[in-house]
Amino acid sequence: MSFISNASGITLGEGTFTNVQGNLNIYHGVKRRREDSQDLHVSGEPMAKRRRQEDRDGMKIIRNKNLSLAFEIGRGLGYRLHAGKIKERAVVVKVFNAGRNAREHLDATVLLSQGLLHPNVLRIEGTSSPTSMYHFIAYENAQRQTAEGPLATALRDDLDKSIMLGFKMISDLSSGIDYLRTQDITLPPGPESFDVFLDINDRFLLSLNPPRDATTAHQEQGDTRSVWTLFNGLCQKVVLRS
Repeated sequence: MSFISNASGITLGEGTFTNVQGNLNIYHGVKRRREDSQDLHVSGEPMAKRRRQEDRDGMKIIRNKNLSLAFEIGRGLGYRLHAGKIKERAVVVKVFNAGRNAREHLDATVLLSQGLLHPNVLRIEGTSSPTSMYHFIAYENAQRQTAEGPLATALRDDLDKSIMLGFKMISDLSSGIDYLRTQDITLPPGPESFDVFLDINDRFLLSLNPPRDATTAHQEQGDTRSVWTLFNGLCQKVVLRS
């Protein structure tokens, strides 16, 4: 049973809300080609070795030349979010700010999100090569829209739709958080560790970011009060940025 069953008196207040739209397509893989020079792959390598490099630790490696960015849709601590395409398929791309800790930040994000499977949790499609000049994560099944998107429009122009989206937000975010707290991960302690997306079907999606300060990372997974605080903070984050 979801931790918000029969909930009432929910407060909505501050943070980030990002909407994304585009075409929903599942990535099935493509014929392998020689890697970009910045990925430092050697053309004479055995095919099996090259495939291992392109599917590192179960995570697909996306070559820079196959990725294009359209526009920025948001930002967080140490990264920016962009609407982009991988071979004409719409994706959301998290590009980490340049610096010596960029790859470490990427790897920590992948470690936190890898293996999660839920309709309200955004899934990783792949990442840049460890030897790439740029460090990024591409997310699948996200639709591209403007940053504020339909929730902001509904709040301004359509009372009925804004009420519907409000209930949908409560349902989807609670479902996503309830799933995350049952997984073998340390749930990030505050709303600043999440990005929230809305797809073209009005489905809210959570994307996780690891805490940058290790001292704030610990949270008892069974602490209902902490989960409620997180849920309430996420609702505030969505509404006040819309």
